[in-house]
This record gives sequence, structure tokens and C-alpha cells, in this order.
Amino acid sequence: MKIKLLAFDFDGTILEEGMVIPEATKEKLKELIDLGIKISTASGRKLEDQFKILELNGLGNKTDYPHSLIVDESRIYLLDGDEYIPLKSWNDRVSKEWQELYPFAEEILLREIDELRKKQEDVSIHIIGEIALVRNMVAMRFGSIEKAKEYEKILSEKLKASDSPFWCNRNFSLVQILPPSAGKGNTVLALSRYFGFSPDEVLVIGDSGNDIDMLDGRYGFRSATVSNADPEIKDIVRKSGGYVARNPISSGIIEIIDELILKTQERSNIRC
Repeated sequence: MKIKLLAFDFDGTILEEGMVIPEATKEKLKELIDLGIKISTASGRKLEDQFKILELNGLGNKTDYPHSLIVDESRIYLLDGDEYIPLKSWNDRVSKEWQELYPFAEEILLREIDELRKKQEDVSIHIIGEIALVRNMVAMRFGSIEKAKEYEKILSEKLKASDSPFWCNRNFSLVQILPPSAGKGNTVLALSRYFGFSPDEVLVIGDSGNDIDMLDGRYGFRSATVSNADPEIKDIVRKSGGYVARNPISSGIIEIIDELILKTQERSNIRC
């Protein structure tokens, strides 16, 4: 099955130091555009942050891609002429769900932080209130990535045991609580349906904890990761039949595109 949509994470996956996407990587992405493949981000970053990154790298409305942006792991924006417009049908659905559930999520966050502080844990509120309502999540920040990893597993079990509608993930030192419809996996699936693509025509690339739900095969996407990814992410990608690059960050992206898309395209053309 040919890839028709490529969705990639930003931090640790394609962005080099200084939030730069190297020219060689952009040229490789352009090859995909020439083949008619759609390009999308799949990021936890805010819309404003993504606009800044795209502008810094001469992308977006200046180059006609990415064709779409996934922001806050939950909302979709589509490139239309010289601007990105919201995919209202999806964005409104997630927002409505979150508006109804938000008070309970805030209650959980505050209770957990209170318990952690009583244990002298280094933890602080990161996303709550009006910002949380916009970003479809609440989040706490830990003093280290290791502590965040440890606690994310504990909180995940707590949410399951209590039959909570929420789920959680980790983004570096953040532990985030999200509504059922949010998450990169759900959102990439919604985007693929909008474009009319089946899950096995979608290639997703990520490197960290908040990428797991799009990398572990539960939605049927093809998955890949870069060599600098967390060891657990590499294991998850391998178990789902995905590809682990030998190279890090943007060089890994080039390798993945060559191995999973361009070489496959060449073999298909030869058979034809």
C-alpha cells in the first residue's frame, strides 16, 4: 500500500537545534509533495508556536506545505490558500467533549498535585484554567523526565481503576490529562478520514511518550521513529512492525522517507 499522508512530530523528531529543519530534509519533503503525498505536523505545540517554526523555516503558505497542522494533540488546521483554517467538524467535537469534562479533569489534577507535594515531589501546575480549555488538556510539570515517566504510569493505572473517561500521557517532563477524543492517534485518524485515506496509507513518525498512541499500531498506521527516540518508543515501533532509523532527528526523517516511501515507490514503478 502506498503512503498518501505523512504526519510527523516536531521536537526530537524533525527539529534540529534552534528549531531548524535543514534544507536537505525540506528537499526530501518536497519530493513527497511532487508525488502527491500530503504532509502534516502531529504536535503537542500550540498553533502560534507552529506558525513561528514554519515561518522560521520558510514553510507553510510560502511553500504550500505542510498541508495541515495537528496542534495540542487534538485540533486540525488545513492550509487553504495563504492561511490555515480550522477543521471545524473535528475541532468542535473535541472542544465540546472537553468543555463538559474539564471541571473533573481540573479536580483530578489539583488533587494529584496536592498529594505529590505532600510527598515533597518537585511538581507544578503547567496547564489549567482558560489555557487548558483552549488546549484540550490539563498538565503538570515534574523536575525531571524520569519522575514524569514514573508518575505517568501511576496516574494511568489510577485513571483506569476509577473508570475515568480521561487518559494521560507524557511529553518530556510534562504529564498531561486528556479527554477521550484527544491525542495524536485519534487526531491523525480524523485527518486521514477527512482526506479519504485508509490508516495503512498513513505514515506517522514520533520519538516520545505523547507519540505512543499514534505509533503503537492501534489505529493501523504505519509507524517509524528516529535513532534518538526513547528506548521504549523504539520497542513500541518495532512491535507494531514499524521502522527504527539508524540516524537521528532530521537525518532520520530523510532515511525513513527513502526507505518507506521513495524506494517502495520505485519498486512499484518497476513492477508496473
